[in-house]
Amino acid sequence: MNKNKLALFLLLLSLILIFTLNTTAQNLKIHFIDVGQGDSILIEEAGGQNILVDGGDRADRITAGIINYLKNQNVKKLDYIISTHPHADHIGGLVDIIDSFEVKTVLDSGKLHTSKTYENYLIKIDQENINFETPRRGDKFKIGESELHFLHPDQNLDDYDLNNSSLVFVLKFGEQNFLFTGDIEEKVERKLLKENPEFKADLIKVPHHGSETSSFDGWIKSIKPKAAVIQVGKNHYGHPAASVIELYQNQGTRVYRNDLNGNIVVTADGRNYTVKVDQSADNSKTGTETNAETENTAAEKIKSESENKTNSSSLININTASAAVLDQLWGIGPATAKKIINYREKNGPFKQIEEIKKVDGIDDGKFGRWYDKITVE
Repeated sequence: MNKNKLALFLLLLSLILIFTLNTTAQNLKIHFIDVGQGDSILIEEAGGQNILVDGGDRADRITAGIINYLKNQNVKKLDYIISTHPHADHIGGLVDIIDSFEVKTVLDSGKLHTSKTYENYLIKIDQENINFETPRRGDKFKIGESELHFLHPDQNLDDYDLNNSSLVFVLKFGEQNFLFTGDIEEKVERKLLKENPEFKADLIKVPHHGSETSSFDGWIKSIKPKAAVIQVGKNHYGHPAASVIELYQNQGTRVYRNDLNGNIVVTADGRNYTVKVDQSADNSKTGTETNAETENTAAEKIKSESENKTNSSSLININTASAAVLDQLWGIGPATAKKIINYREKNGPFKQIEEIKKVDGIDDGKFGRWYDKITVE
């Protein structure tokens, strides 16, 4: 009789342990870290591995904030760093992050850039002897309980500028798809729609901080995301565009933004997910929402604030802007920003915005990307 009771006790104990492991150790967490105008995302994979997607801007306070955030989540190592593309607002903090954590593998777009920030990043990877890979369309990485499916870029990397060379991948976990898009624009979105016409996403990291050059309506209507996260902070670009916010909302998508919601944490079990934010759009305290099924008041608040920001004066004055501000313009690195400043110091203030094309390194293509974002007044 005693032996039977012991056997029953051991059986019950085993079932309890199995149940506990299944309910506590198999959740996926995605942290969209508030880094201002930039991207940085921590993925805590259900099997215990850690993935960091991008490393925010190069400002010391931003980098320190990311490092502290990771440590507060008890991150000891990073199994993967995914560098979507070489712009400073995505790789700026990676050197210090690599110094602060053991990093096993870096997945990079492979798109070369001439900035000192990118050069220092590559040197650090080499110095630390970190495994370095450049995924291409169709590549898959099994990481614990999840799988990364890379959708872009393909082998023809020279066909794309820095933004459109961004790594685009789907994080598949159970029945759920989480889509990460870097800074791709409409050109690549149309290509992805053609190649993946049946693809649906539970959540999308909105491309390019909500820029109107991205989030092509046909693509968004096709993938039908339940939730969308915009990594954005104070900026001179009018990000996110009011039209982009409206597009997602018209699809019934719940929109979250770091500038209004602070840190955004998604917890998923393979079928359902919850979203926890530091604050709601109306600045109320931390809240948790389930599968984006919430009332529309916060969404309307987001739309309203976005419209106000877009309509406000947010142009970059090329006669007074510092090198750091000029560097935010597409295709302008530290060297070209210095040339702009040297030109205006030698020749006096720019009288018309078109005059900036006289600066070495600025052609019609670059000017065409941001002529509506600069001023001389």
